[in-house]
Amino acid sequence: MNKSLFIHAFVLSVLMLGSQALALNVKLHEKAQVSAPLVYLGDIASITPKGSEAETLATERITASPNPGKSRTIKASSIIEMMRYDKDAADISWSGAESIEVTRKGQVVTKERMKRIVAEFIGRRLQSLPDAEIRFTSVRTPENIILPTGKITYTVRPSKPTIIGSSSFNILFAVDGRTIKNCTVRGRLEALAPVATAAVNIRRGSIITPDQVEMIRRDISKLDMPYFSRERVVGLQAKRTIRAGKPLDTMNVAPPPVVKKGEPVEIIASRGPLRISTKGIATMDGRPGDFIRVKNISSSKLVYCKVDAPGIVSVEF
Repeated sequence: MNKSLFIHAFVLSVLMLGSQALALNVKLHEKAQVSAPLVYLGDIASITPKGSEAETLATERITASPNPGKSRTIKASSIIEMMRYDKDAADISWSGAESIEVTRKGQVVTKERMKRIVAEFIGRRLQSLPDAEIRFTSVRTPENIILPTGKITYTVRPSKPTIIGSSSFNILFAVDGRTIKNCTVRGRLEALAPVATAAVNIRRGSIITPDQVEMIRRDISKLDMPYFSRERVVGLQAKRTIRAGKPLDTMNVAPPPVVKKGEPVEIIASRGPLRISTKGIATMDGRPGDFIRVKNISSSKLVYCKVDAPGIVSVEF
C-alpha cells in the first residue's frame, strides 16, 4: 500500500515538473528597435524555453510601429491584458520592464542628397544641349526626411516637361517598390547656351541668310524653342519682322511655303483605297501640314486642303 502511494506521488510530481518545464517565460525589454510597420512580441521580449511554442508566441502582433526614426512607449500591462484570452498565451510567466520604448529604424535622406538628385537629373536630361552651362539657383529644399529601411528608389518630375524654365522638381521616393514620400525642391533653372540670333533687322517674309545670323550665349530658360545652330535657321522664312539681337525661334521663323497663293496645285481626294485627282488654284500660302483654301477649277468651289508637298494638296471626302 505504501509502495503504491509512493509511485502515485512520484508520477504526480513528474507531471507537475513537466508542466512547469513547458510553461513559457516572457521577459519584456526596456527598449527595442524594429524595422517593420508592425511590432511583434518577439521584437520586444525574450521568450524561453526555446521551441516551436516560443516561436509561435513571438509572432503575436502587438501594435503598429511608430514612424521611421520615431519612438513610442508600450505599457506591459496593456500587452498582458491584450493576450489574456489568447490560447497561445495561456500559462505565461511575465517579467521584465513595466514599459517598453520602441524605436523604428529608418534611413535619412538629407537636404544635400535631395539637391544632388535634382542636379544629376538635370545633368542627364540636358546633355543634348551644345555647350550648355546649367545653373540651378535659389534652391529651397525640404528638411531631412527619414524613410523606412529597404531599397530606396526615386523618380524626378520637373514642373515643365522640357525641364528648361522649371521652377520646381518633385522627387517621389519609394522603398522596396512602394511610394513613401513626395518632396519638392524649388529654385530657378538657368541654362546658358549659344542660340541663333538676328545679327541685323530681318524683314517679314525674308529668307534667312548666313550673314543675318550670329550665335550668342543666352539663358534659354526664358526662350521658347530656340535654335542651337546657324545651319538650322538658314533658309527659313521670317514670319514677322525680327529686330537685331532677338533670338530666332519657332515663333518668328518657319520653313518657307511650298505652295503659294495663286499657284496651280493638284488636289488629291481620297476615301479608303479610292483616289481621285483634279486641278485647283491655291488662294493662300501653305507649308507642309498646313490647311489652306483651294479653288477647284472644274467646280469653282472652295475646299480646305492639307498641304502635302510642293504643288500637291489632299482632302478626304
